[in-house]
Amino acid sequence: MELIEEIQNIISLETEGDYWDFKEMWHDNKASLLHDIICMANNQVGRDAYIIIGVSDSKSPDGVKVKGVPETNRRDQQQLISFLRNKKFAGGLRPSVYLQTIMLPDDNHTNRPIDVIIVKNSEKTPYFLIENFRDRDKEIRAGYIYTRVGDTNTPIDSMADMDKIEYLWRKRFGIDLSAVERLLRLLEAPDDWVGDLNWGNYKYHKYFPEFQIRIEDIEDQSHFSDNSIMRNIADHQPDRSYTVSDVIIQYHSTTLYKEHVIYLDGGRHLIPFPKTTTIYEDSTISREPSLTYLYLNMDSISGKLFRCFACTEHNWYNEKWDLRPGVGFLVFEDKAEQKQFDIFARDRLHTIEEEYNEALRGKNYVHNSSTEEYFIGGWSKANEIKSWHLYEQFKGICGISLPDKLPSMPKNNR
Repeated sequence: MELIEEIQNIISLETEGDYWDFKEMWHDNKASLLHDIICMANNQVGRDAYIIIGVSDSKSPDGVKVKGVPETNRRDQQQLISFLRNKKFAGGLRPSVYLQTIMLPDDNHTNRPIDVIIVKNSEKTPYFLIENFRDRDKEIRAGYIYTRVGDTNTPIDSMADMDKIEYLWRKRFGIDLSAVERLLRLLEAPDDWVGDLNWGNYKYHKYFPEFQIRIEDIEDQSHFSDNSIMRNIADHQPDRSYTVSDVIIQYHSTTLYKEHVIYLDGGRHLIPFPKTTTIYEDSTISREPSLTYLYLNMDSISGKLFRCFACTEHNWYNEKWDLRPGVGFLVFEDKAEQKQFDIFARDRLHTIEEEYNEALRGKNYVHNSSTEEYFIGGWSKANEIKSWHLYEQFKGICGISLPDKLPSMPKNNR
């Protein structure tokens, strides 16, 4: 859900809640601002929280109404980050926040600016100060843990209830996580895994040895030789040969994850098999134009394994991945970024189709059996090149031109 739609839905509830609060204007007291941010960072529902400025709250005479944010005491993103950076948080861990301004209509259908302080969800809770911070009559006390329950923050001169504090510590240590959720967190620290995938096929977590990772060879490789997805990824390597194995992750005796992995470039690289998806301009009317692309989301198990196998200083396997994102397959930080790319690409499907066809003509491509993949849909070289080009535009990467992404064909194929 887009932020503007989510904030509109929240406002329509006409009340504050577990992870959102309304402010008619920016705080004139810095301690009050910091207190609100800490309470939201320590919320009890484990999600991003919002301080929505420019909307009156339910206690005002008008009720919850879009007013527009006044300029008095207004801050920008950099000022907000600097404000938090200078505070003495325990362990040097401070809430991650960013500021976004959206336009919403008031009761007269006039668009008004609304500032939304987005306080990111994190497992680093509880956030608290180790040094008192005072601004005039308000003081946040060192060692005090504040939270938000329902529509109410812990008072600035009080401590949260013990069960609420226990929840925040349990969140930090992952005590309440499922096995898969804990695995995702453990994969964020590749150096905490013991074993060797270069000369062995087995790893386990040094603090939680019940989590084990192993590679299983697949003796019969014949049914992978005609896999166009694997072949196209391998085509970007100096050595185009590849082999396929399985990676299996177990928790005790339970298999949490099993997928193919690909050895590329004569065994220099090991990566998880990327996922495939297709976007359509309008699936309710026509299935064309469309775009099929390969991807890894870095917040998934596959994405985290990709980082461990090939993208860290101490790779789990052989050499570091040497192709930047977009070449062979697309890489997204999370599902939200992938959704943004899908919207970006969907709006440009007709344009990229025209540009690609023009590039084919410019390269004198002739549609025949040897150039088939450069003309057809589905998973093909055509879609790989189009998605690669759109991805570079989306990410602001200065890459080669679309025609230069097409290889030169032998004369008899033109």
